Amino acid sequence: MPETQTILNTIPSPFKVGATATGSVTVKAGESPKSIQASSNVITTDVVKAVLKESAEKDFANNGKKIKYTVALQNNSSVDLYSAKIINKLCPKTTLVNDSIIPVPQPGETLKTGISVTSPNETSVGSVPKGKSATLQYEVTVNKNETGDIVNCSIAEIKFMDQIGNEYTGRTEQSMAVTTIAEANLQIIETADKTFVTENNEEIIFKLIIKNTGNVRITDIVVMSQLPAGMNYKPNSTLKNDTITFSDENPADSINIGNLDPAQIYKIQFSVTTSL
Repeated sequence: MPETQTILNTIPSPFKVGATATGSVTVKAGESPKSIQASSNVITTDVVKAVLKESAEKDFANNGKKIKYTVALQNNSSVDLYSAKIINKLCPKTTLVNDSIIPVPQPGETLKTGISVTSPNETSVGSVPKGKSATLQYEVTVNKNETGDIVNCSIAEIKFMDQIGNEYTGRTEQSMAVTTIAEANLQIIETADKTFVTENNEEIIFKLIIKNTGNVRITDIVVMSQLPAGMNYKPNSTLKNDTITFSDENPADSINIGNLDPAQIYKIQFSVTTSL
């Protein structure tokens, strides 16, 4: 069963308002006035505050992977809630995992129509006493070839009674959980300072720009630029990420540039000479 817990250390009390009137009266002339007081009836105003919070177990997910969601209904009210249901609108980029809903739905219940949730130790389905909470859990699978964000929204439908026994039905504010579909993409662009050569041992300067065009970090990136016959790496001609110190790392043998965060760029420059 999903974890539930008492949300408040103290149960909120309803507001109670009453009035009094005092005065004095003299029954007989010459007697001292006597005080008189009257008290009104007490008006009780309940506090009804049900809060819903939906969360996803991960911020990023790949196509075909599962995501577990938890939706917690917190009863921060001075009244007990009953017939409590959590209604969820699944993102069309996902598919519900069969038999993943906890608690097990009542006959005829679906996420779309609402799943009854109950606090621990309660015998009445949908009962969430004041100061307590109830939880819904479910899993989805990310559909293939989807991109962008997965947005799941939930609301809770509740019933309660006021001090004189009138029944009311209400809904919480919507809660939303967002998971981004992970996209791991690298872009590499190579340019040269000239398009032709005319002399033996003529130098050409090449530049590489490597960019993380996805939305997740890419680690342990290795860059390689193969040189055709007739082109020779110029020793000690490599510059990495606009540094001012040349190195002898030949890109034909591969260069390890480490990690790139989303939108981060890494630059490599090196020279070759030609054999004509």
